[in-house]
Formats: sequence, C-alpha cells, structure tokens
Amino acid sequence: MEESIEGARLHTAEHMFARALQEQGLNIHVRKADTYREDNIGKAYVREIISFDRIIQAEKAVNQKIGENLAVTEENFENLEDAMKKNPKLRFNEDRLDKEKQVRVVTIGQYDFSACKHRHVKQTSEIMMFAVKRISYLGGETEIEFIAGNDALLFLLQIKNEVLESAMDRHFVPEKLSEYVKNENERMIEMEREEKEILHRLLEGDSNLMVLKGVKISKFYGELNYFIKTHTERFVAITNEQQIIIIKGKDCKIDLLKIGEKLKTLGFSGSINESSINGKVNEKIIEEIDKLWKA
Repeated sequence: MEESIEGARLHTAEHMFARALQEQGLNIHVRKADTYREDNIGKAYVREIISFDRIIQAEKAVNQKIGENLAVTEENFENLEDAMKKNPKLRFNEDRLDKEKQVRVVTIGQYDFSACKHRHVKQTSEIMMFAVKRISYLGGETEIEFIAGNDALLFLLQIKNEVLESAMDRHFVPEKLSEYVKNENERMIEMEREEKEILHRLLEGDSNLMVLKGVKISKFYGELNYFIKTHTERFVAITNEQQIIIIKGKDCKIDLLKIGEKLKTLGFSGSINESSINGKVNEKIIEEIDKLWKA
C-alpha cells in the first residue's frame, strides 16, 4: 500500500493516536509503526505495556479530533534543532532520524507535531473513523492493530450487529453487555470451583482411575499435582476419552516408563517420563489403562 490514500489515513491517525496516549501522561515511544500494508491494517509497537482502558481512551480522543476536521500541513527544516525551535512538542523517532539532515514536520492542527516522511491526509475528516482492532502484549511491549476509513466503519458496524444479535439470542439489553459478561465470568469461576471440589472428593476415594465425560481435564493439572504431593504413595490417572493425565507420587512403586511403552504399541505419542504421562488417547488406550489398573 505504498503511499496510498488508505496508508495516508492510517499514518495520520497513528500520529494522533500516539499523541492521545501521551496526553494521558504516558511517556510512550513508538518503536515502529507499520501503516503502509496491503491489508489496510496499521500496527504500532510501543516499548511499554499500556492498559486496555488507556488505549480505548486514546481511540476516543482520535475520533474526536477527526470530527474537528483539523488541517494537516507539512514544513521542511534544515535540521532537527530548527524544527524543535518552532515546534517544542515535536515527536520523532530518534532511532531513524538523522539530526543533521533536513527534517519534514507534519502538523495536525495545534494537536500534534511529528517528524515524518510519509504521505498524510490534508484534513483529519478524510480519515473518517479510527478503530483499534487488536491488542497484544509481548516481551514488555504493546502491539496495537488499528484501522481507519471505511474499514473502521464496517468493523464497528459488524461488532454492533454481533452485539445486537447476541443480545436478542440471550434476551438482554446491549447497553448492559459488560455487566452480563462480568456475571458470566463469575458464574464460570464458581462452576470451576465446584468442579475442583468434586475432583478432590473423587481423588479421596479408593479408585486411582477416573473417566470423565465432556470435561477439559488439563485445567485440573494443578490439583492433581497437589494431591500427589500430599499422597506420595498414590498413582492417579484421569481421562476424558481425548486426553489422559497420569501422575505418580515419589513413594509409588509403579513404573510409568513400562506402562508408557505398552501405550506406545497402541499408538500413544504423548509425553512419558518416570513421574507422569500426558497426552491424547483413544478408546483402545483407555481400555488398556483400565486393564493395567485391574491387574
């Protein structure tokens, strides 16, 4: 999307977005902004972790400035020092700027002043709409994907329609979506707590082999480890017919490596070591494990 109008919209919006974050008192430094892409999606890589609420606050500020239809102008200076004399709030990427060479400053109203060589819109109203599409945190950085123009309008319309459709299916008011999500999360946490309590009661029983139906057993790994640590003579296997977790205590005499070898002959390819077996299973493997227990 080299120097296209879509890239110009995204790049001008990225300048405003960075300024909106700084206006919140954040000392942000955009390591890289990738706005001239074939997919019309801009990316900004910021060298710190920025919370979700601050990002959304900045998104609102950008759209407000778009509505004010600020003029976007460009001016060339002989060097960075001259540019900063006229624009004390000048933003620039020190890693990519030769301070001795000519500097082009892009000014957005009285809102932002940035050293930049790329194409920009002439008025902020040309951006039409700005929307954050995805946020991720990796290696102490914040990666933000954003869109502008018709892409942003269509994206927000799609989200709105999905919320309305979900509201109709569940008979709730869209404006209370966050409240319903909060309640649903609390309900799920309570259900997981109850499931773990049931698991503890099962573990305290006589059987060392449990077959569960329709349960994601990987979330119980911590409980199994804790149980084995407090019952070092025990040997516990749990399967939901898709995955198996087998853990043995340090005082348990059963040889998991030998059991693992038998399971391999049935096509088992999971993780096998002296203290645990973990991996996907089928009906034949479950039957074999059942025989081993009964033996």
